[in-house]
Amino acid sequence: MIKKIFITILFILFTNSAYAKQIKIISDTLEIIRAENISIFSGNVYAIEDNLEVWCEKLIVTSSKDENEIKEINAKGNVKIVREEISINGDKALYDPIQNKLFVFGKVEVLQNQSIILCDKIILDLENSSSIMSSDTNKRVEALIINQR
Repeated sequence: MIKKIFITILFILFTNSAYAKQIKIISDTLEIIRAENISIFSGNVYAIEDNLEVWCEKLIVTSSKDENEIKEINAKGNVKIVREEISINGDKALYDPIQNKLFVFGKVEVLQNQSIILCDKIILDLENSSSIMSSDTNKRVEALIINQR
């Protein structure tokens, strides 16, 4: 039961980001490659959309040819994603708005209150309200769920 609640909260964490109307991004530098419709934010990157916050070393935003839609967002280097009481840390993250999925890779930590899940990859399917956590063949997914009563 607690696991279902935890996964449901993860779903809520990312649902609103799929329909973002405004994202504010702050970084040390911004490189725009118009020919490829890519914007690269580097150095102390901080992005916020409503109450969803992202920190990383580099954020790459790929837009459609007409620049009206975001095709993909890649976050690299010490990625931290926070919303309300949930935090996900990893080496890199990818958001695919077409599939409505978020992928976080590397040494992934999912934290909520005092509960923690450790894995190498988490895939959040925002459309179907599901998540899959996995690790390399020589590692296993670890979870410490603390009941807050």
